[in-house]
Amino acid sequence: MFKKSLSLFLILFLINCGGGGGGGEDSGAGPSNDPPVASFSASPLSGAAPLAVNFTSTSTNATTHDWDFNGDGILDASGVLVQYTYAEAGTYTVTLTATGPNGTDVLTRSNYVTVSASPPAALFTGEPTSGKKDLRVEFSNSSLRYNSSVWDFGDGNTSTEDNPVHTYTTAGNFDVTLSVVGEGGSDTNVLSGYITVDDIQTPAIVFDPKYIETTSGSSIPIDIKVLGVSGMAAAQVVIFYDNSLMTYDSVTAGDFLKGDSDPLLVVTSNPGANRVIIYTSSLSSDLPSNDGDGVIATVNFTFNGSVDTSVDINLDASVGGSGSLMLDVDGGEITINDAVGAYILINE
Repeated sequence: MFKKSLSLFLILFLINCGGGGGGGEDSGAGPSNDPPVASFSASPLSGAAPLAVNFTSTSTNATTHDWDFNGDGILDASGVLVQYTYAEAGTYTVTLTATGPNGTDVLTRSNYVTVSASPPAALFTGEPTSGKKDLRVEFSNSSLRYNSSVWDFGDGNTSTEDNPVHTYTTAGNFDVTLSVVGEGGSDTNVLSGYITVDDIQTPAIVFDPKYIETTSGSSIPIDIKVLGVSGMAAAQVVIFYDNSLMTYDSVTAGDFLKGDSDPLLVVTSNPGANRVIIYTSSLSSDLPSNDGDGVIATVNFTFNGSVDTSVDINLDASVGGSGSLMLDVDGGEITINDAVGAYILINE
């Protein structure tokens, strides 16, 4: 009876151990015969340009992972984990090609990544930001991602130029506003009190016009005006000039000292010394006038420049010194408050 039981045990043991062969080859550790299956994920799937997106291949049975991030059919990168930056706004189709020992699989996801345009940023500077009227300011537009711009200079004037030049003709503190529009929206930058313009404090000697732009070979008139104040009776002004660029023409008396008769006007011109001296005084018994500030006299020049010549004209250092005097009714000296030069640009 014992032998019979042992024989039965051995038969059952062989059956439980899988006797008969082939199951071990089907479930062994060798390579799979399955073809690859392409799959992937990405983050983020939307945002403003430039947008950096991280892509992850979750494909199976694949040894290479090739990416086309913008649907143009051109390989952009390879790898399981890759990053791609979309520089331009748009909607993009992404394709992953997974390749393994047993074939290739392609997964295309249309309109998978959406990139929006970044909003513009309004940025600008001006030069100079302060000075005497008339003050010529050159504005520089350094805005980002914009297509059009509108300037408000704060004095009632506007411009749609990209880099405008504006002249402030009245005194005050002015807010400057730049508004820009781009594919991603709009932006406005306001700089409060950005431009400060001061009045010319008389008595003064000023160029008129203060800012001149002309072309090569042009002959343009330039006037130097002597401005007075109430209570002034006489003025002596010495003006030095560059005779290689400027030619003295004449001097005309202003209305400021004019009363019952024309004011006395004495002019001494010395081109060799590049100098003009003027003396003017009232011949009227009821002057100086109480009507306020005005032009005592105007010295007239002609300017001739060449191509690409920038000329910064200033009055001689003697202005305000012993060579230039303004006298009140009692013969006392009145200090010259301003000697405002001019800027002349010769273009081609």
